[in-house]
Amino acid sequence: MKKNFLIEGCSIVSLVAVAFYAGFNSPVVPATPWESIGGCGAGGSGGGSGDGIKWIGQGTSGGYLEAEVFTKYNVGQNFSAFSVNPHFSIKPTWDTKVGVSIPFMSHQGEVQYRSNQNPKDYTTGGLGDISFDFSKTIGSGGAASLSASLTIPTGQYDIKRGIDASKEILPSSFQKGSGLYSLTLGWDYSRDTDKGIWLYSLSYTHPFAMRLFSGENEFNDSYWKNIKNKDGDRFKYRFKPYGENDLGAFTPPSIGGSIAYGYRGRSGIVQSFGLNFSIPLGVAWIASEQANDGVYDPRPDPDHQAWSLSLVYGIEFSNPDFPVFLAFSLPIHDKAGGADPKNEYSEKPMKKWNAPDWNDIGQQWTIAVGVKGSFF
Repeated sequence: MKKNFLIEGCSIVSLVAVAFYAGFNSPVVPATPWESIGGCGAGGSGGGSGDGIKWIGQGTSGGYLEAEVFTKYNVGQNFSAFSVNPHFSIKPTWDTKVGVSIPFMSHQGEVQYRSNQNPKDYTTGGLGDISFDFSKTIGSGGAASLSASLTIPTGQYDIKRGIDASKEILPSSFQKGSGLYSLTLGWDYSRDTDKGIWLYSLSYTHPFAMRLFSGENEFNDSYWKNIKNKDGDRFKYRFKPYGENDLGAFTPPSIGGSIAYGYRGRSGIVQSFGLNFSIPLGVAWIASEQANDGVYDPRPDPDHQAWSLSLVYGIEFSNPDFPVFLAFSLPIHDKAGGADPKNEYSEKPMKKWNAPDWNDIGQQWTIAVGVKGSFF
């Protein structure tokens, strides 16, 4: 009966809550904070488990090409985001699958770079980072599978707003991409019960940067023209084995996992309940928001989350030709440590594992609707 169940993961590109960055006076020289994190780089956006929504149900059968489209709406107290993520896949053999995800998104919300500035409303949208994935069933019973996904930086990650003389780079939650490649390795296991199935998964995600052809930072002749070649290999490279993009934003590697139960006790319906977690293996950094002053000034993300969870409920209205999936996700995460008032480049407050941010629970959620079909 295991063959009647289908478990599909989301794209590597996920929606992240809008971050509001605490402010300080900018230094007059570019910072080199990678020394404080073991040479792993600097700059980035806070960690998070995303929405944790994945398709759990009977799925479709009979076609060579499978198409799955998830539409998601993510909302918080002062932001909202909408995404459409088509995923196309084929099965070259009975136990392997290859696919591609092409996300499109729109973000709206407030941005307040520094506490002494007025918040402003911004909207962005367009094509995100494209992902390619591969999975293979292993074992005689087909209960386990291994997977690999590669995300490439096709989405813009330096969207700016403001007047010509003082444009500001928007926070990463408003960007359409990360400016990074990202490799995710995963393991999944399923166990049948009388009226359902238990699903377990583990994953490791590792961002990295490449400029194999140009061999230098993309913005050397624009944003960093005043300081290029003064900070060593940061501005000239072909490959970085860590997640620092050309704006200086750093995304750490992360581990994640989930446990879910799919209940099929009612004909034509599969209900599922899941718990997902994500733990970044380092502190995220954010880039300088100024695009015109030529100052390379990344710093630890004061909204970095040391751990995050998401609770997910899903229901598939099973149809062998055209199933529909509806899901709801509620995030839970630790309370952000904030920046050190004496040293904004210190990671110490962000490394602490704090209690859940009780004020945010129930204020942020994601609802998703998915459809699936097979062709040829």
